[in-house]
Amino acid sequence: MKMEAHLIIILIFGIIAVTGMLVALTFFRKRRHDLEKEETAAMDRFIINGLFGADTSLSKKDGRRFIERFTALKQSVATDGEMESQFSAIVASCGLDAYYMKRLKSKLKFRRIEAGVYLGIIGTEAAREALEQAVGREKHYSARLYLISSLVDIGNPESIPNIAKTILDAPDWYREKVREMLYEFGTDCFDHFAEIKDSARKEYKELIIGFAEIYPVSNLIDYLRGLTRDQEEEESIRYKATTVLTKIYALETDRPEFMNHADPYIRGIAVQGLGSNPSVVNLLRLIPLLADEEMGSHAHAAIAKIIAAKPPQVCILAEEFHKYEDDGVRSSLAELISKRIDYMMLKVSADNAGEFRAILKEIMRRGHNSSIIGFLNKNRDSNLESAIIPILKEVFEESPAVKKEYRIYLDDWLLKKCDLTRYVSKNNRKEETHNKWVVAYLYFLVFVLLFSFPAVYALRHRELLMTMTLFEQLKVYVVDFNYYLIYYTTAVNGVYLFLLFCSFIGVTKQAKYWNLKKLPFLFRKKMLPSVSIIAPAFNEEATIIESANSLLNLRYPDYELIIVNDGSKDSTLETLIQYFKLEKVDVRVDEKLKAMPIRGIYRNASRPKLTVVDKENGGKADSLNTGINISSKDYFCGIDSDSLLETDALLKLTSLLVDEEVECPAMGGNIFPINGCAVDNGTLTSLNIPDNHVAKLQTIEYIRAFMAGRVGWAQLNCLLIISGAFGLFKKDRIIEIGGYLTSSGKYNKNTVGEDMELVVRLNRHMLEQSQKFKIKYVYNANCWTEVPESFRVLKSQRDRWHRGLIDILTFHHELIGNPDYGRVGMIAMPYFFIFEMMGPLVEIQGYIMVALAAVLGLLNQEIALLLFASTILMGILISVSSLYLAEKESDYFSFKELAILVLYAFMENFGARQLISLWRVTGYLNSLKKPKGWGKMERKGFAGKTSTADFPNA
Repeated sequence: MKMEAHLIIILIFGIIAVTGMLVALTFFRKRRHDLEKEETAAMDRFIINGLFGADTSLSKKDGRRFIERFTALKQSVATDGEMESQFSAIVASCGLDAYYMKRLKSKLKFRRIEAGVYLGIIGTEAAREALEQAVGREKHYSARLYLISSLVDIGNPESIPNIAKTILDAPDWYREKVREMLYEFGTDCFDHFAEIKDSARKEYKELIIGFAEIYPVSNLIDYLRGLTRDQEEEESIRYKATTVLTKIYALETDRPEFMNHADPYIRGIAVQGLGSNPSVVNLLRLIPLLADEEMGSHAHAAIAKIIAAKPPQVCILAEEFHKYEDDGVRSSLAELISKRIDYMMLKVSADNAGEFRAILKEIMRRGHNSSIIGFLNKNRDSNLESAIIPILKEVFEESPAVKKEYRIYLDDWLLKKCDLTRYVSKNNRKEETHNKWVVAYLYFLVFVLLFSFPAVYALRHRELLMTMTLFEQLKVYVVDFNYYLIYYTTAVNGVYLFLLFCSFIGVTKQAKYWNLKKLPFLFRKKMLPSVSIIAPAFNEEATIIESANSLLNLRYPDYELIIVNDGSKDSTLETLIQYFKLEKVDVRVDEKLKAMPIRGIYRNASRPKLTVVDKENGGKADSLNTGINISSKDYFCGIDSDSLLETDALLKLTSLLVDEEVECPAMGGNIFPINGCAVDNGTLTSLNIPDNHVAKLQTIEYIRAFMAGRVGWAQLNCLLIISGAFGLFKKDRIIEIGGYLTSSGKYNKNTVGEDMELVVRLNRHMLEQSQKFKIKYVYNANCWTEVPESFRVLKSQRDRWHRGLIDILTFHHELIGNPDYGRVGMIAMPYFFIFEMMGPLVEIQGYIMVALAAVLGLLNQEIALLLFASTILMGILISVSSLYLAEKESDYFSFKELAILVLYAFMENFGARQLISLWRVTGYLNSLKKPKGWGKMERKGFAGKTSTADFPNA
């Protein structure tokens, strides 16, 4: 490679000029954000004060800003008739209604959506008619949702027929969302139902059945009856109709035609319906059905509903218990009685002591001990305690498993009375074995890499091999290798620049669409999926309460929080129990995924969103699998328990699903270091960059990795990494592929890179099933997590990350360069193999050769300048570009903080990035050794108190 000196100088000054321009643009965007805040505040004051008699003359540009702010304020400020009238006058004076009606016919999807959103706010008859016409023309289902939402906001029942037509031949996800919006018209839907109730279209039948469930009116009973009795009707329709008939009109299905129906599904629905009438007669009818293999679970659910409504009837179950010898009946009754064991124990007398003793022993033997333990820990009746303890001891002699549970959860003073000691958990996890094939493969790759460059040298300079001395040949080789390093760094930075370009497109698009999504739209029923947040915790007592409070206060329509205590050695579990006043409960867990044993599940009825699971130590991946087994929502969100989400982070993450018409089985959020931020009771009160220098370097690194990397890969539809700190996954898809990788799972293997491995396996599964899908990354769904503040801890973390990458790429080596896996096989996997896994080995060799060239006096002007341009300047350009992209649509940092981050964007390229490459090499070398775990990481917690999280092996 030979370049004229002036060309190299031009290249260097070109990179410097572009970098300088981006620095200036970054500060310009910051200033623009500040000006926009001032303009927004001025417009808000005008709306609040000016709509009541002030001058209402606005330019068209100001008119657009006016309607944007009016829409935003309307979400939090109530408006009256006078204010709405003034609003209409301003809209008319600015010609905004005509402007947006014209844009409804735009060829650009975004403009049509934008026009639909604001015409819904304008709400005139002309706007409604224009929206109805646009709905009929619109080809994109996602765009239709916005238009229909606006029609529902206007609320004219004349729109119902046009909206209802759109569900014909539409995909299931679209029909579900539109049905829920139609139901907001309430009983105004009746007139239209009269027109379509005789239709044979499945979509209309689903619409009417769903309405009957929400609005239980008598004139729909006959319609539901007809569907349930029609044997030629589609099975799914009959089932839905029967379910609604039972739920709303339970007496309708308490008839022989349903109770004795040939279809066990319909019969089961009818049996469950008996629980809606909590009579003694129904209770006695249900108990024998517990022995029925098909109806047992339905009868159990119905009895549980009756007992919940009328607790005293648990005594009837106790009386009936002794009349049955069937093991299934006795097991179900024992479980049902255990739910109200506190009531039973208070009813114990000399006359029924024998019966009570037998029932209590049966409950204990069958593992329904949570209520008993909870009652005993609270009980202060010494006579009752004296009567129960001998029963406990008797069962302890029979069942070591029961004895173990009581040793874990009974209070100390009760343990002493039971002659027991506290149970100390042992590590029963399977130790990861050394895969000899993988080790041999890694040694082979090192051999190839080390000798490929000498081989290339031998081929290029074969005529010199016998004519030059070894020292002279070494000089030629060193010079050649310096050029190879230039080629390599130019290539890898070129990839980054291309990803930055893709990221620019992705961020701009996401920002535009997010600004159109108003809270009333997102909070419409079924518009967004339900989510289970799963937070594994191991020795997290320093941050667990702040994190839990943060997650319990998210702004999201339908979610639950599951904290999984992975056998912590500190007071993580006790801290949660005391703070949230949790009680141990017995819950049936459907173990779809294998995981380490659960020791206890804790809930508080006054906090229905929160569930805490205590389990044997199994690592983060095993804990996530446990959380999936317990979760009850459509998607689950894996998050580190030492992380905090912004209140609207989950909303921003899932809102992207509204705009996608193909399945999105996974989505990732943005990660920022929380070091330096102020946190009050789990809420971020002040966003600041870290004070610590190591953490500041990571702030730039995170911005570059997420803004330049993840957004770009997602835009190319081959994203392979979703951070374990904040990722969203479709539950049924993850269950299909066997959950997270663990030694007890489907693949009998652990990994230290469970987050990336899951996404790679998910990509692989979807491609092998020929499914259309996208894995997305959301640039503004922010999660704040603690990062290392010392090079020692950072080295350990990066060592682990690189071992995880190697583990994943070797486990899924079939994908690398395989055209059967599309872009993932031909672009993403080769990139990670060449540049991420093997790249550090090339870089370190290159740095050694640069040093050797300097010592030997071979570092001429051309090599030095090209190395400076390709390694340092391009690195700075990428970091600054990423910072600009982060600030382009969001306002994260102050001017001073931006200046500091720009400085660190320069500084990190002079040693820090090279040091991290060296650590990744040590990670590669450690992969050749016996597998080891996460290592230790000091956590200061959000209050600044240092604790050590001794992470388990994974």
